[in-house]
This record gives sequence, C-alpha cells and structure tokens, in this order.
Amino acid sequence: MVAASGTFSSGWTLALFLLAIFLPIAAIAALLWFFPLPVARKLLPAMREPQPSVGVGSQTALDLGLTVIGFWVLSTAFTDAIYWLALLVQTHNAPIPVELDPTQKASLAATIGELAIGMWCVFGSRGLTNLVTRVRYAGSPQSNRDAV
Repeated sequence: MVAASGTFSSGWTLALFLLAIFLPIAAIAALLWFFPLPVARKLLPAMREPQPSVGVGSQTALDLGLTVIGFWVLSTAFTDAIYWLALLVQTHNAPIPVELDPTQKASLAATIGELAIGMWCVFGSRGLTNLVTRVRYAGSPQSNRDAV
C-alpha cells in the first residue's frame, strides 16, 4: 500500500481506499468469529444434519487432537526436510567438499525427530492415546479398578 500511495491525490483518498478494502474483510472475519456454526451449516451440506457430539474428555477427542497435532508437526517438519534434502544434495554435488557444522547436524537431527513424532501422532495415535490415558489416570481409583 505504501507503493500505491503515490497514485492517490491526497491522504484522504488513500484512507477511503484502505477503508473500502478493510471493512468487508473485517465484516467477514467478525461474522466467522461470532457465528461459525451457522455459516458452516449454510455452506456445508454435511453440517445440516445433526451430528453426535464428541465429549471433550472422550477417547475420540484425544485421538482427533493427537492427529491434528501430528499433522501440524508434519507440516512444519516437511518444509524443513525439503530444505535439508536440497542442502544435502547441493553439498554432495559440490566440486569442493563441504562439511556440515555441529549446529546444522543438530538441526538435521531435530527435523528427523519432528518427522518421526509427526508420523507417530498421525499414524500411531491409538497407541499414543492409550499411553496418554494411562499416564493421565495413573494412580486414580478408576485405573485400579480397570487393572483388576
């Protein structure tokens, strides 16, 4: 907008132009912020039928949460993996041998770890869910009844 400000004759016309752009975006954001379900019901045909609710403390909610976290971790680790793959290909094909320093090696290991954790959360979320549930309720009276 700074580059486009030179094309306006005055600061008021620039302000009106920016207001004309900002107001519809702010209205849409407010509509989606305050009324997300009615908007989703209007836009998505699957939302018109009543769905069974998932309890916050249920096993399904934990499975879904771990899967979502896994996708988030994978999305960040995937871009890092592409970076490291490109860097390793470039260093391998370089005419002069290039050595990775210790911080680069540590960062590469962290990326591999992120990929492993993301894959485990997405594809092995049932076992991870059982582990979280076991640790969360360890020592509670209900866990002692389940063990018997």
